[in-house]
Amino acid sequence: MKVVAIISEYNPFHLGHEYQVNRIREMLGQDTAVIAIMSGNYTQRGELAITDKTIRANAAVECGVNLVLELPFPFSMSSAEFFAKSGVKIANEIGVVDYLSFGSESGDINEISDIASIMSGEEYRLTIDSMISNANYKDYGYPELCQMALSKIYGRDIPRDFLSPNNILAIEYIKAITALQSNIKPLIIKREGAGYLDIINPMAKYQSASAIREELMSQNISALDYVPESARNVYIEAINDGKMPSDTSLLDYSVISSLRLNSPSAGVDIHDAAGGLYNRLCDLSAEATSISSLTSLAETKKYTRARIRRAIWNTYFGVTSSNVKHLPSYTQVLAMDSTGRSILKRIKKMSSFPVITKPSSYREYSDEVISQKELGNKADSIYGLTLKKANSGRFPLTFTPYVKD
Repeated sequence: MKVVAIISEYNPFHLGHEYQVNRIREMLGQDTAVIAIMSGNYTQRGELAITDKTIRANAAVECGVNLVLELPFPFSMSSAEFFAKSGVKIANEIGVVDYLSFGSESGDINEISDIASIMSGEEYRLTIDSMISNANYKDYGYPELCQMALSKIYGRDIPRDFLSPNNILAIEYIKAITALQSNIKPLIIKREGAGYLDIINPMAKYQSASAIREELMSQNISALDYVPESARNVYIEAINDGKMPSDTSLLDYSVISSLRLNSPSAGVDIHDAAGGLYNRLCDLSAEATSISSLTSLAETKKYTRARIRRAIWNTYFGVTSSNVKHLPSYTQVLAMDSTGRSILKRIKKMSSFPVITKPSSYREYSDEVISQKELGNKADSIYGLTLKKANSGRFPLTFTPYVKD
């Protein structure tokens, strides 16, 4: 039996995700086991997930994923490079993964691999550094500098839309696999349907997760027409229970208050808030009255909205560079079926990497695991306050992983 990992967010699990799982089994065999290494309650672009990680994991298993492991905070809420490194590390450490599957707009593994090789090289790094320090490029954002550097080294023009979010992640996955000298093989699947920022198109089968989230936040439950039926049932129950959708605005005053109480300082070390961003957020918090307005005020070509959101949350939770000095030292089980149970047993036999099955048992592990897990517990306890029916602050330590019989 082959084992495939998918580094995912499932925010929410939709028809495009189901397509990927089905396509994996078409390519490798119907007995292929699928492990999702899924973001917890905080996602790569600095947003809070539409519903709790336990509910999203439940939906994924109901739709054919065999085992869901967590990509924990703050690693789940990081730049594409760090997010990819963190997910690939977990996939590599658990010792059972044969393939890493990911989607991309390109769908061309050779082109993605060529670009990944360039971006891993010294010439690319030096070119980017030179552009950043050159006044002639001061009006360009970082994504544009990447495009220009790649085009220069690759010897042909790299279209701006090639560096789409999913292509960028695909490149970073290849880079991470290579850097770890992992035996995991990449399995690329061309994405179908809408792009990341596309709005709902009623004529299309596959919609973007962001469009579905937007509709759900507006109480438009018809957006669930674009998720598999098994996932829809899970989400409808969550909506009826007051557990979906989350509402980040419930934390607006708390987050803005914390920033107003902070003082700009050159010596503060907040992850993803370097280069003056921390001081910019502290200063602009005097004008902002919400997380959304602060993000808009702080946005520049240098600072993307995703980067700003990550910096805001890292400041709020006090995430420093030392907290992410090492990649994830653990993962935890969120959901599984009978096949996932057998895979979990294999992991326990083949790997010493901490895979936590009982959330409160993390204290049995190393100091590094304890430190990372307690930071995640703190963030998760605050996330619970964004739900219509708030979770207890102890929920991160008391939930039971979902098991599908």
